[in-house]
Amino acid sequence: MSIHTNHNQANKTPLPGTFRAALCDPPWPLHQKGELGAGNHYDLMSDERILGMGDAMREIMAENSFCFLWVTTATVPLGIKVLEAWGFRYTSFYFWAKPRLMLGNTFRNSGELLLLGVRGKGTKVAFRGQPNWGMHALQSHSRKPEEIHLMVERLVGGDGPFLELFARRPAPSAAHWDIWGNECDATISLEKWGYPVPADNQGALVPEIQA
Repeated sequence: MSIHTNHNQANKTPLPGTFRAALCDPPWPLHQKGELGAGNHYDLMSDERILGMGDAMREIMAENSFCFLWVTTATVPLGIKVLEAWGFRYTSFYFWAKPRLMLGNTFRNSGELLLLGVRGKGTKVAFRGQPNWGMHALQSHSRKPEEIHLMVERLVGGDGPFLELFARRPAPSAAHWDIWGNECDATISLEKWGYPVPADNQGALVPEIQA
């Protein structure tokens, strides 16, 4: 799978209005600490730091664009605030049904939610036959189904450019996807807005972005 670039800046900073869609899986801090929490697998990021990415998102996303945001059960309200802080209005969700009974303080969780936010006037999906749920196999911790990238492409239409935030690997697609995160070979840089990642220094360690 190839990764394309379309930012045209030597420091990998995206040009204004570059991306038609963003797929984001933030390392939420709420209920993620402790023996079974996600904090044992990767660095968590404070609510303030996640919300603070709004300046970057408002600049690099296209005037008419989509934001697909993964949330946990506990972070649904925060997820909607994040969409708003990033310049999107919440409009719907997709439910990933998992074939296994998971943890939960009230209901036992058996899935995850992908919130959908839109930006701009008259932003419409290109494919109107997409159900708002799907059952996908579990893989390694926090790894999301590869089918989601294809779903984003169907809904948004065209070949991109698309952006995956907090990525851990190249996008499983031949379409134009840029990736950014602390654990991947990021193809763009958000250092301009105060969010450096190791790829900005050609693999050298930098201060944690997810603190």
